Amino acid sequence: MKKPIQYLIGGASVIILIAGLKIGADLINQILMALLLAICISPLPEWLSKKGWPGGLALTVSFILILAGGFLTVLLLANSIGGLTDSLPAYEQKLTEFINAFNAFAQSKNLNISELISKVNIAPEKIVGLAQSLAGGVTNIISSSFIIIMLIVFMVIEMVGYEAETRKGKRNKNSMHDWFLSLGGDLRKYITITALKGVITGVMNFICLLIMGVDFAFLWAFFSFFANFIPNLGFILSCAPPALIALITLGPTQALLVIFFFWLINFIVENVIGPIFMKESLNISLLNSFLSLLIWGWILGLPGAILGIPLTMVVMKIHSEVKG
Repeated sequence: MKKPIQYLIGGASVIILIAGLKIGADLINQILMALLLAICISPLPEWLSKKGWPGGLALTVSFILILAGGFLTVLLLANSIGGLTDSLPAYEQKLTEFINAFNAFAQSKNLNISELISKVNIAPEKIVGLAQSLAGGVTNIISSSFIIIMLIVFMVIEMVGYEAETRKGKRNKNSMHDWFLSLGGDLRKYITITALKGVITGVMNFICLLIMGVDFAFLWAFFSFFANFIPNLGFILSCAPPALIALITLGPTQALLVIFFFWLINFIVENVIGPIFMKESLNISLLNSFLSLLIWGWILGLPGAILGIPLTMVVMKIHSEVKG
């Protein structure tokens, strides 16, 4: 077959695959999130077994931790989302008052910014509408959380059981198994480092927001944890909502303090704490991470932005195998 025809067939196949991913994004996101978390959680029962725990007890304790942690997080998130949804009308009114007051202050200083505001199209109702859309997206994730948690449990059972049977000689290893282990190790390293930094960032952000009295501190801290997985833009996305809430409820000074402390925490985690854990480079360039954000975010939505780098690592692994 001629090269141009091969390229055309390959390009058409990629387009069909992308279309299928976009159509089935809701289901695919649940499976991918569960698989990603299962790969990271599966070493826990293995670690407990190495410490002398019986295999069944190690699995049981791992599942209890998964279920308890998952449902507690869902409960706290559901409570925060409910409170945020109820508060949105009041926030819209306060934001309108703030914009009007700021416009009046600018006019008193002979600054005409009303035209600039209209060009930028900053309208309180649009900002609140965006917040409602984001809250709806989080609500959809919460509604599917039970499926994701159960998928994680079943996947961990399968992974741990396969490893145990392989060690006992009941199953033979094959090239696909070795490939999956290699891929799982790379993913686990990336997720472990990123998740650890995300936990530290989220906890510090939560303490900061709690001390300052910003509404829904747990929600913004949890969001900052996941935003840590979004390359390049994660910090901005995590900082904007609490800063806006602080602006309309506590004032400009507190909003600036939120931005400053978020930046300071992010700087410490990325440049001081991160290098301590990241002994080796993950070989992910800045361009690859940004392209991962754009492409997978377009295909799968917000979960695609979070899963972008792991999915890109999978594609690169497949490409290297085919090329080799």
